[in-house]
Amino acid sequence: MKHDVISPLLIDIPSEHKKVPADAATAIAESISEIGQRQPIEVIDTGDGRFQLVFGAKRLEACKLLNRDVMVIIRDLAEFKDQTEPRLVGIQENFYRHDLTALERSKDVAAWCSIWRAAHPVKRGRKSKEELADNLSVNNESDEDAEISDAFSVSFSEAAARFLKITAREVFRSLKIAKIPDALCDRIILLPSLADNQQALLAIAAEPYERASRIIELILDGKAQTYADALAIIDQTPRVNTPSQWEKIADNFARLKPSEQDAFFSLHEAAVMRWFAERKAAN
Repeated sequence: MKHDVISPLLIDIPSEHKKVPADAATAIAESISEIGQRQPIEVIDTGDGRFQLVFGAKRLEACKLLNRDVMVIIRDLAEFKDQTEPRLVGIQENFYRHDLTALERSKDVAAWCSIWRAAHPVKRGRKSKEELADNLSVNNESDEDAEISDAFSVSFSEAAARFLKITAREVFRSLKIAKIPDALCDRIILLPSLADNQQALLAIAAEPYERASRIIELILDGKAQTYADALAIIDQTPRVNTPSQWEKIADNFARLKPSEQDAFFSLHEAAVMRWFAERKAAN
């Protein structure tokens, strides 16, 4: 392992890596131009004068935008026990260091699970369907996905499972979302509100390709704000009036105990006092 600075054009990105959203690359490029690249990316020396990315795709794309060399940690291929290990390192780097959208997390969980499964084949019949159904109350369950999810989730220590939020239910949902075709995922990442909405992603994953594509297109074009809005347009049904954010908060607030309401007031005292002052001035 050694540190160096090389041209980003010498680094190849494996096909399984997620595409970097343009906004993310631009934002990181702005940061690098102001304070420099604070953390190196990791690459493998492939022995032909070129390198393969392990992790750091956003920083790599940012340096490309800036037309500047990128700070790297270079590892030899011999440091990895097999071809799947670099991918696993990249996934774990994302999990431990970055806030992922629901889509990104699902893709990484599914890839991690796939690598783990290759090394630890799941033995069928370890749990009954009734036991799995109790643990994974999700519509249209796949028995195989349920067994894989259960086995993968218990491979983590209790501390790691809590920190990474790895449960059988979450793994099962991730496997479903990860089945969304890449062509659709590339468009979903342009919509942060959709990319981070697990329920909408699960619904899209269950849709036929053409219908799912139409839903995403309607949201991208601004003709629909949500998955539900897009469905209403496609199916020509009345749109559901979704409560605004303040209405949801008000509804939850009304259910709080008096002591909990007082705690809310204390936390938002400045806003409450501003409201009182504006109301007094208006009268």
